[in-house]
Parts: sequence; C-alpha cells; structure tokens
Amino acid sequence: MKYQQRLQVAVRERLRKLMTAPYSSAGHEVHLAVTWINSQPALKGLLEEAAQAEPDLDSERFRAGLTNGQLSWPSRTEEGQASLIWKLMQEIAKDEVDNPDIGWQTASGYSMHKNIQDNWREFAEDILQPLFGYLSERVGAESSILHTLERYRTRIEWFDREELYARFEADHANGEEVYNLDLQRFLFLEGDHVTHAKPRSASGEADLVGELDGRDPLVCDGKIFDGSGRGKGYLVKGLHQIIKYAHDYGQHTAYLVIYNISDRLLELPTDGTPGAWPPYTELAGVRVYFIHVRVLPPTTTASKAGKATRVTLTHDDLTSPDTT
Repeated sequence: MKYQQRLQVAVRERLRKLMTAPYSSAGHEVHLAVTWINSQPALKGLLEEAAQAEPDLDSERFRAGLTNGQLSWPSRTEEGQASLIWKLMQEIAKDEVDNPDIGWQTASGYSMHKNIQDNWREFAEDILQPLFGYLSERVGAESSILHTLERYRTRIEWFDREELYARFEADHANGEEVYNLDLQRFLFLEGDHVTHAKPRSASGEADLVGELDGRDPLVCDGKIFDGSGRGKGYLVKGLHQIIKYAHDYGQHTAYLVIYNISDRLLELPTDGTPGAWPPYTELAGVRVYFIHVRVLPPTTTASKAGKATRVTLTHDDLTSPDTT
C-alpha cells in the first residue's frame, strides 16, 4: 500500500477515535490527535500550506461563535476552515493539561443536547470532521510537496549522488538543468505533480512550475550553490525571482531547492522554529521553503575529513542587493 493510502486510512481512524471517545476523555483524545498530526510531516506540510490561503482569519470570532449559539465560519476556503479547526484543536490540547474537562465543556457550549455524550458527538461531527475530511482529500490527491521534497533530498544524499554528479560533470554548461530535470521527474513519479520545465510567466522563466492548469500551481525553483561564482548572492537572486513567480501565479508558498555542489556547510536562516526542517523565510507575502540537498559525493570518510568550512546565509543577506 502506498504511503498516501496508509496515511489516508490513519487520518480516518484518528477521526473515528475522536467521534467515539467518551465525553469524559474528549479533551485527552484531542490532545492525542494533535500530537499525532504534529508527528506526520506530510500533514504538517498541508496545514502549513493551508495557513497561507487565508492568513488573517478571525479565530477569536470563530471561537466565540461556538459558545453563543451564533457560529459563523469567517473562512471562505476549505484551507481557511481547516486552519481554524486546527488552531482550535491546538488550543484544546494545550488547555487539557490543566483542565481535563475542556473537551466536553467546549462541545457543550456549541451543542445544546441534555446528554453530554451527544453534545460531544455533534461537536466532533460538525466542527472537527471538516479538518480530517480536508486532510484525507488532500492526502488522497497528492502527497504533501514538503514530504515529497524531503524524500527527494534523502534519495539524492543516500543513493544517487554519484550518478547525478557524473552527469553534472559531463555537462557543466547545463549542470543546473541536470538536477532540475531529475527533480521534475521525481515530483511526477512520487507526488503526481505535473511540472513543466521553464514555462513563461510575467516575471520570466521558472525552472519548475507544476499543475499550471489546476487550482494550485506549484512554484519550485532549483539553484546550484558552489560557494564561489554561484554563492550566496546567486541564491538570494534566485529567492527573489521565485517570489516574483509566486506573485505571477497568485501563490503564497514557493520552494527553493538548493543543490550544494560544494564541500561547504550551508547554514540557512528561518522564520520558523530554529532547527526545524525545512527552514523558510517570509518575504513580500510569500513563504519560501529552503530545501538544501548535498549533491557533492564524499571523497573520504567522515572520520578522516577535516573540519568543513561553514557558509551562513543570514536574514540580512536575503534583503541585501549587495550579497555576494
């Protein structure tokens, strides 16, 4: 069974556990669901992407509507609705630590049945279920692009570095294209993302833009980093170009794949949690994820290699036109 199918089944099972939980342990079951979702890179990627669709939703208004009998969804998209539910579940999970009854108490504010168990079941069906329906639908249609790119990085670094590097060495003039075509093929075979090499857009030519005829174009650009001629300045230029591509296609999320062809350790800035993968930056209304792939084959064992030189790309570098 494919990864997506297994995950889809697991999403439905997690919803079943929520809907059938005894009201007395409803808050705890929400806590378990939040913990599980946070442990799934593909689901976290989907929710990260969903949050960009309607970034300024009034979650306080939504939460208030659950208690005054005047529920009104402030969202206008499925992504926005999913984001509201996800935030609500995270709040319940956090509050459950000090208040084990928070689950059924929240449900009783929404539903007016005399039976508390019925209140919880109705709340889970009306309020929580749309999130799991959204995740199941998206997982069934495609794996998260972040999960797909993580698998691509692993495939290159563990298995295919030597082969691709040999092809790169044989065609330096088109070396970047060697890697981008390989990425394009992987995106199609593993994530069902139909990409097109260098399609025209108002800002120029993106290396990879996927699903142009669909609802959600995938904006993904690949750049080589060699530590010299194609150093930090080249990456910064690529970053700003991909942001323009995202604007052209009305997208709030883009992906910059960095092929590190050098023996240097590249450190990237992040606007997210330090150490979390992948790092990302938010500029001009676009969240750009950095997918760093070490493509240079090792020339010796790690124990014999000397201390690697570090190259640090900072937040200031990202906005400086003079970065070299």
